[in-house]
Amino acid sequence: MRSAWIGAGVVLALTVVLDVAFRHLAHAEYPWHTWPGFDFLYGLVGCAAIVYVSKWLGHRFLQRDEGYYEDER
Repeated sequence: MRSAWIGAGVVLALTVVLDVAFRHLAHAEYPWHTWPGFDFLYGLVGCAAIVYVSKWLGHRFLQRDEGYYEDER
């Protein structure tokens, strides 16, 4: 588990470095588009929100109890 966190930190740092190296500040429409790593973090939080909301909806409305389809005797 610790190596997963280290790997995630390395990927985050590499993404921020690449974002700083290749961003085009002249094309930024809003001030937050000039912040290094903003688009990456926004996408990460958005994808995580989609996954967690989808899992919640699936557990809440789609899953049934273990014995739901068994005959009652």
